[in-house]
Amino acid sequence: MRILALILVLLATPLHAFPVARCINLGNALEAPTEGDWGYVIERHHLTEIAAKGFDTVRLPARFSAHWDGRIDPAFLARVDEVIGWARAEGLRVILDLHHFDELMHEPRAHADAFLAIWKELSEHYAGAPADLIFELLNEPSWELTTEKAVVLYERAMPTIRALHPDRWVIIGGGRWSVGTELPGLPVFDERTVHTFHYYTPFDFTHQQATYMESPPPARSWGSRSDRAEAVADLVHGLAHDAAPVFLGEFGVYRAAPEQDTQDWLAFVRATTEAAGVGWCAWSFGSSFGIYDSENDHWKESRLKALIPGDR
Repeated sequence: MRILALILVLLATPLHAFPVARCINLGNALEAPTEGDWGYVIERHHLTEIAAKGFDTVRLPARFSAHWDGRIDPAFLARVDEVIGWARAEGLRVILDLHHFDELMHEPRAHADAFLAIWKELSEHYAGAPADLIFELLNEPSWELTTEKAVVLYERAMPTIRALHPDRWVIIGGGRWSVGTELPGLPVFDERTVHTFHYYTPFDFTHQQATYMESPPPARSWGSRSDRAEAVADLVHGLAHDAAPVFLGEFGVYRAAPEQDTQDWLAFVRATTEAAGVGWCAWSFGSSFGIYDSENDHWKESRLKALIPGDR
């Protein structure tokens, strides 16, 4: 009964006008120190595959801070433009996401000017771009960059962006790695402001045996009644937020988790999010959390089915 009551709350959440419904992250590519360092390089046919399976948007994480020396490295910006062009040619929207600005997370005051300058350059570079390009100001504020401190940065960046992009969708997220409970602290600048949250709960399931972690969680299962009740209770913090259009910008499971449990978790989070009228973006396409095996060029069918069910 508790699960049913919470689902009814979610179903009462209005469908917002934000146009993203089914999205996938192009993670572990342009936010790596150098593309390919983390095992994934974006290829043209990947965008064709994504569009063909029914996704409408890709989120493009980019570590602009690693390619910044008073200006964005022109070669890196050209690569970003190339991927955006591939996506748009397939009819896909693109969320351009400033990702892994780790220095800003640990020393917000010292790196605030660089953050603002990067967005000034991006705003100028993409002036006049079609509406299907969406800006996400910063991925997962964390460590010393609390929601309150991130809001100060957003408030300083938005006038510069709005001067050239008065109608573009702009996504902002809260602190503590953009958990749903941080959403109430975010401002609503205008009707094209979107609030985002990320979901990887339970962490010891979604990140089990992750080799990049110093002390990864051990193997465990997911899918009991209590697991599902916990997921709904957690998700409601984000999905019932109604101060602005809300967007689930990341959710996913590391490759070592049991495949059936992974499929069940992905399907449950996706279906619960859709029931609330909220768009989502899976993490990610070709990474260690991937839905696609980029080494052998094929979809992981059980994971894809969890996200895009029905006849294919």
